[in-house]
This record gives sequence, structure tokens and C-alpha cells, in this order.
Amino acid sequence: MNRTEVLERMDPVLDTQVRQIEHRPLTRVVVTPDMVTFRPGGGQHHMEMTKAGVESMTKYIGLPWNIAANLRPETFGHVATELLGRKNRYALVTKDGAITGLAKPGEFHNLNANRVLQTIEGAIRSVEFHRVLILDNYVVSLEVIGEKREAVSRGDLIQAGANISFSPLGTVDPMVQSYVLRLSCTNGATSNTILREFHYGGGGGGEGDDIWQWFRNSTRSAYNALDRIVARYRAMMNEQIPAGDRAAMLEAMLREARISGEDANAIRALAIENPPQTSYDVMNLITQATSHIIEDPRRVRRAQLTVASYTSDQEHARVCPVCHARRN
Repeated sequence: MNRTEVLERMDPVLDTQVRQIEHRPLTRVVVTPDMVTFRPGGGQHHMEMTKAGVESMTKYIGLPWNIAANLRPETFGHVATELLGRKNRYALVTKDGAITGLAKPGEFHNLNANRVLQTIEGAIRSVEFHRVLILDNYVVSLEVIGEKREAVSRGDLIQAGANISFSPLGTVDPMVQSYVLRLSCTNGATSNTILREFHYGGGGGGEGDDIWQWFRNSTRSAYNALDRIVARYRAMMNEQIPAGDRAAMLEAMLREARISGEDANAIRALAIENPPQTSYDVMNLITQATSHIIEDPRRVRRAQLTVASYTSDQEHARVCPVCHARRN
């Protein structure tokens, strides 16, 4: 994908806007059996609130949803209006003219998505945007690869890249991880060999030069970690799993990645066809699921983070049941 195509994929997030509001005495939350609307000031203009927007509002004003849902519409409107008025200032998150969320004033720090992509292009030579995942909370997970390649073993070639997670609305701190694409099966693996976070005013956005330098340096560092990743993968190829522990190892990884149901059964079927004999084999079973089996972006990302922990020397023992057994 090129930059234009990536931005098009990000439209669901980029179409969202944040509007800072000063609460006025005549502002009202109007609730009917069919709809909840927000009327700013004393005008006649009403903004519809989506279900997510209503739930976000009740959380923001401290009204438990299980209580709010059982109130009469008129009572709900009065209570919500009064509690919202105590906030004085707040931010409305809107999309297509409807309110999808409420937040503290200044909680969001807009981050120019186009400039993020331009910075990544400047950090990695011949960069290619491989995949875009739209996650909860207005977060984008972007997988990129470059031209650098290296073999883990003969016939098993991986291509270097980076996984960049950020929010154009600044709802999370940006994060950069090493990312490699296994060319023999086109399944991507995320490694926390490089794991960086950026903290900016409690949000994660901003327009200062510091954040762009951070994006450029972190992306380049993640991309250039290929040698260390290959060394770790080669070590994992020598981590033999006793036949009696293979099922336990796979089940532990499935639980950690929160893969269940038909997706888990598909992975188990692959394991029966080609039993994993090493830690590297188990890792590739899970990463294969992120590109061939699992479709939901949130679950893909969860599986990737599990693999990232599994490949880390420090975190591996926490997940690995074989390591646990050896300790006892």
C-alpha cells in the first residue's frame, strides 16, 4: 500500500473530531425512549448521541450504566444534565455529526496521521506499508517492512520492519516494536526486542519536533534490530519441546493470545498435521493465525503482543509451561 491507501484505510478514525465545550446553563441532555440528544447552549440544535456516546457520557459523569439504563427517560435526562454541568468543561468526540464519546478537556492531543506516515517513510529505506489494523479507542496499528532480509535457516527468510501503534486523536501513547515478515508463509511476527513508548502530556500526541524525531529514531531502531531478532529465532530453533509437553505449550499460547473456538481448533489441526518440536515452531503457529485465520483486528493485535512476549528472553519463561515445569 502507498500512503494514500493507508490514509483511506484510516478513514474511520480520521473522520472523528474532538470539540472542546464550555458548559452553559441552558445546555441539556434530552432523552426519549428512542434517542438521546445533546443540546448545547440555548439553541435549537440537537446532536444525536450514539449508544457508545451515551455509555461514554455516563462513565464520564460518574453515573453507573446499570443505574442509568433503568431510569425513566425524563429522569435520565435531568440527572445527566445536572452531573454534566458540574464538569464545566469537557470534550465531545463526534463522527458524522453524532456524539460518540465524552472526555476530559485536553485529554486528546491530535497527531497528524499524514506526517506520521511521512516520518516513517523517512526512517526506513524503500518502506512498504504492509497492513493497517483499526483498533478500539481510535488506535491504528501499522505494519511496515523494508528491503532488509535475512535467513533464520536455509529457506526460511524474514524481512525486517516495524509495527507502529498510535492514535490520530492521541488517546494512547505511541508505541514502536520490531516487526518481521516470514516470507515462506507471509505471516508477520512482532518482537519486543525494541519496545519504545512516547509520553506527551499524558496523552500521546502533539506537534513538537520531539515527537517526530522519536517516531523517526524508534522506527529506524526497530527496523535495524533484524540481526538480534534472527539470533533469537535461531536460539528458539534449538529450544526443544518434549513430546509430552507440546500440547501444554500450545494451549498456554492459545490462552495467552486469547484464541478460542474455531480459530483455536484450526491452529490445533495445524499442530496435529505438523507437531511443533521447538519454541520457534510454536511461535510460527500463532503468527500464522494472525495472517491466515484470525480476522478481527483486536484479536490479531493481541496475538501479536503474545508472540512479542514469547520471543523475549525475559518474558518467555512467564508464558512457557516447559520453563515452569523445569523450575519445579
